[in-house]
Amino acid sequence: MSTASKNWATKPLNSSQKAALAITARAAFDLQNKLNLADDLSLADWRHRETEKACGIPSFCDLTNKHFRSVMARFLALAGKPDEAKKMWSKTGRITGSDEIGDTHENREVAKAILRDLIATSNGKISDAYLAKIIANKHPENTLETLPASALQKLVFTLKSRLEKK
Repeated sequence: MSTASKNWATKPLNSSQKAALAITARAAFDLQNKLNLADDLSLADWRHRETEKACGIPSFCDLTNKHFRSVMARFLALAGKPDEAKKMWSKTGRITGSDEIGDTHENREVAKAILRDLIATSNGKISDAYLAKIIANKHPENTLETLPASALQKLVFTLKSRLEKK
């Protein structure tokens, strides 16, 4: 299993994520500059300042997956797109309606990344269909997308255990 999937939250942003942030940051900067709210900073300096305000890290090069949504939401809000920003923010933090401690979007994403990696590196021993069967048997009311983080973690351990036996 790759270290990257084990540590999804600490995995650096990929080039498409950085590009999406850069495009949105440019739109935000243009609007803020037009409204005389960019404090006469260059795009690069302004982007670093706003990125640091969003997550505490100024450079896109140092951002990881756990920072992406908060930085993107900030730039969307500054670009005059509050609905898109709200939608982006709603995909961070605790799952709405969940009573489980630790059931966050980020924890679910980490577990799903590990599951994808286990399937990819299993040399055909397990598949998406196999995972779907396990979910249907253990959690008939849920799908991979609706399982809480704790159930996803149990699936990770289940698949690891079954791979060791095969």
